[in-house]
Amino acid sequence: MAPTFTAGHADLAGGCHAWLQPDGGWGLSNAGLVSGRGESLLVDTLFDLRLTGRMLAGLAPVTADAPISTVVNTHGNGDHWFGNQLLAGSRLIASAATVEDMRAVGPAEVRALLAHPGPAGVVARRIFGAFHFGEVTPALPETTFERELNLRVGGVEVQLTDVGPAHTAGDTIVHVPAAGVVYTGDIVFAGGTPIVWHGPIANWLRACDLIAELGATTIVPGHGPVTTTAAVRAQSAYLRFVQEEAALRHAKGMTFTEAAHDIDLGGYAALPERERLIVNVHAVYRELDPETPALDGPAVFACLGEFLEDLL
Repeated sequence: MAPTFTAGHADLAGGCHAWLQPDGGWGLSNAGLVSGRGESLLVDTLFDLRLTGRMLAGLAPVTADAPISTVVNTHGNGDHWFGNQLLAGSRLIASAATVEDMRAVGPAEVRALLAHPGPAGVVARRIFGAFHFGEVTPALPETTFERELNLRVGGVEVQLTDVGPAHTAGDTIVHVPAAGVVYTGDIVFAGGTPIVWHGPIANWLRACDLIAELGATTIVPGHGPVTTTAAVRAQSAYLRFVQEEAALRHAKGMTFTEAAHDIDLGGYAALPERERLIVNVHAVYRELDPETPALDGPAVFACLGEFLEDLL
């Protein structure tokens, strides 16, 4: 199928829907809806209450006769759960690892990053300044699972699989077998640069293989247009490229910043958010040498800003 990336509601197959946010960059995530008899399941909320409220209003023609009874958060990045408080009457579900991530980095931590007086704050405000976090309060899932959970929503079978740690500590894909649809969360960035907040990359690659093996005809990525498994294969190729190039430079004794500057992205340089390379290289270095210090939020965004300036 041709990529679908018109903003708002996309009607897919078999009671499946997507809510899309072009251009899919920082914070502009997608969500999904699985509608059955008399009830629906929402896959992810959005980065703030304004965006989530707009989505709920846009999906109202579907949910009027099938209200949202269940919300699945695919992972712990705020652009996939900060709108949860608007679904207070629904059952909130996430993997146990995802809930731990939510507890570690919630709206208060994002507000603190935006207020940071150094370079990290400058970068964060440039990336996230259009979003509104002041009224966001954490609404964490009370129902958690390990590895797999099968649900029936209005008679529709929905399979949840935590394929993490990969993009984050916990990454859930949502498969609707009868419709041939998979909602991948940020395991897939279609047409954009993925970012490895956690890793290992090898596990992310296995997750991509699993998605391809499901045989779904429609892939709803965490960011980017509705697509096919071709986008999954393209992302796997990028991740392997970073893994191999970073490992070569680690063996030569380069620092992760030196390695990131030395890597020629080639065709991948045309991808949006290519500055994420420096975070991805750091993730490879941490896999190769667990003694490599972790980067906290301010350090990550300072690195992103410095690397982006050098790219321009």
